[in-house]
Amino acid sequence: MHEYIILQISLFIIYYHICGLATTNILRLTLGNSKKILDSVCTCDYCNSKIPFFLQLPIISYILCKGKCKSCGISIPIFPLILEIVIFTGMSIITFICNFSFTGITLSFVFYEIVRASVIMIKGTRKENFTKQLFIAILSMIPFYICSLFVAMLYAII
Repeated sequence: MHEYIILQISLFIIYYHICGLATTNILRLTLGNSKKILDSVCTCDYCNSKIPFFLQLPIISYILCKGKCKSCGISIPIFPLILEIVIFTGMSIITFICNFSFTGITLSFVFYEIVRASVIMIKGTRKENFTKQLFIAILSMIPFYICSLFVAMLYAII
């Protein structure tokens, strides 16, 4: 019984990290952002100060910083937070409903891709190197997908 809980928590931690990466990928693929998809340096859009690693945890950092940049104090837009919550909640619910199976995990990643495509279509696409950056963004999800499938395999074995 405890093994199942540990595996479920592991999968939710993977999804939590995906929602942070997803928001970065999606926002960097839309117009007005010139950063590369896999650029690990996160900065404030207004003051360009580097965001410390420990504050790059999506939902928790928004709450800890009270929705403001630690450096300049400007309000952080609520859209990225909502996007992170939607992706995390959607992936978690789909996986839970499908009893943490391979199918559930695959459907949760399909859900993520649908959300990404929808937001990009609504916000507009980047004109320069968009296809290349989109391909890199999709490839960046492969390690998370493999880890998630590994957790599902362990879940099925136990």
